[in-house]
Amino acid sequence: MHEVRIVSSEFILEAENLHRIYEMGSVEVGALRGVDLQVVHGEFVVILGVSGSGKSTLLHLLGGLDRPTEGRVFIEGEDLSELNDNQLADVRLHKVGFVFQFFNLMPQLTAQANVELPLFLADAPVREAHERSSELLALVGLSDRCDHRPTELSGGEQQRVAIARALANQPKIVLADEPTGNLDTATGADIIRLLREVNEKQEQTVIVVCHDQRLTAVADRVIEMRDGQFISERAGKRG
Repeated sequence: MHEVRIVSSEFILEAENLHRIYEMGSVEVGALRGVDLQVVHGEFVVILGVSGSGKSTLLHLLGGLDRPTEGRVFIEGEDLSELNDNQLADVRLHKVGFVFQFFNLMPQLTAQANVELPLFLADAPVREAHERSSELLALVGLSDRCDHRPTELSGGEQQRVAIARALANQPKIVLADEPTGNLDTATGADIIRLLREVNEKQEQTVIVVCHDQRLTAVADRVIEMRDGQFISERAGKRG
């Protein structure tokens, strides 16, 4: 059994002095340079930055998709640096839902099967997985598209499936990487409204990294990032 350190009952996620250095041949590139972050349960945080600012790297570290060169991440008091790969995969499966810019859906599976996939990985019974996936596809407005494969769906519909999949195992935290970046303006606005609904009605903590200023309208807090560091923080328009 690995030890769980209770950092604070207030924060669902904490990051301490995060650094991430990549080796590019003989050159070291510092993607993150000493980032600290504390997020309370139910908060909607938007991290803004241009391409190359380090925001996607940060999201990968927060969700346990990558490990920092230096520093630590805690989810519900659990230090991710102390977990082995299997334990980290378990955290990702049960506590974190991911939404990616390019959807990352399995092309050979239907919308419903894509949403069911994390449920089956968590050993959910077939009937339960089917009912849960149907419920989530209804939540994102795709009840009539359950049997369609990704190539038969629009970009906005694919992103809605991706959001439904992210919610499958009722994670405490949803991490979204440029969720509107591959969509047209109107469809992006729909996705923003859906993320806010997820945050408010499903009571999920949401952290979005993006360069889309429209997301500040649904944020409790907005953090700006540049060159691997936070440079400013302010209340969002909802905060």
